[in-house]
Amino acid sequence: MAAEEKKKILLADDNIVNQKLATLLLQQLGLQVDVVDSGKAAVQAVQDCSYDVILMDCQMPEMDGFEATKAIRRFESLGNRYTPIIAVTALAMVGDKERCIAVGMDDYISKPIDRQVLNIKLNHWLQKEFVLRNQELARKYSSQGAHADNDPINLPELREFYGDDLSDVLETYITSTESYITAIKQAIIDRDDVLLAQLAHELKGSSASVGAKQLAKLALYLERAAGLRDWKETRDTCEALVNAFSSARVFLEKSPSSSNEVVILPIRD
Repeated sequence: MAAEEKKKILLADDNIVNQKLATLLLQQLGLQVDVVDSGKAAVQAVQDCSYDVILMDCQMPEMDGFEATKAIRRFESLGNRYTPIIAVTALAMVGDKERCIAVGMDDYISKPIDRQVLNIKLNHWLQKEFVLRNQELARKYSSQGAHADNDPINLPELREFYGDDLSDVLETYITSTESYITAIKQAIIDRDDVLLAQLAHELKGSSASVGAKQLAKLALYLERAAGLRDWKETRDTCEALVNAFSSARVFLEKSPSSSNEVVILPIRD
């Protein structure tokens, strides 16, 4: 696909791991991607540039995806432009899809993003045929061995979805998770249930995106415990989270992140 023929996508998501993974998927589909990390920045980007589709995270700082969508629709009502907006959300409650549609979004996709679902949504809204490479990738990586159920991160699945070289994504995930855990510990000390729930929600999303299912599950439990202000449960869950993260780091230190490379991730105190 020639550069001038590429469709242009705006990706609005404040989670850096999700940004990198979604960008990889979109670029593999032959799309040009601009990334912003807040709803406010998404509104400004739409005012400055035309996009073919917007992928809008629902929970972001400054202005969430719902408010950003309403602001974009107000701006577009002043002219002849209309940009399809696909909600990207980890929310899973009854009525969430209806809420997205009600504020002016056109469609809905759940996190972690499924490659085939994303392809179908984009194919519909861009009215353009995209080439699915899932079967090709599955054949390519079938020789690398099956994923063990107790592996902290499902690397074969990640490679199937996102391609060979995962070093940048995984290093970003490790660094960001370290920061989340530090902030989570402090939020528990401060008994800041609102911040704790927000941090746990972000960690849940990035962990699910890289296939760290146990970490994502513990982050979900932590988010729920914060909502209940159950501080004993938050401390116990945080301890389990730290242990699970330590296992994930050791696993990644020993695992190839690409076909010809091993990521060395130092184990920190």
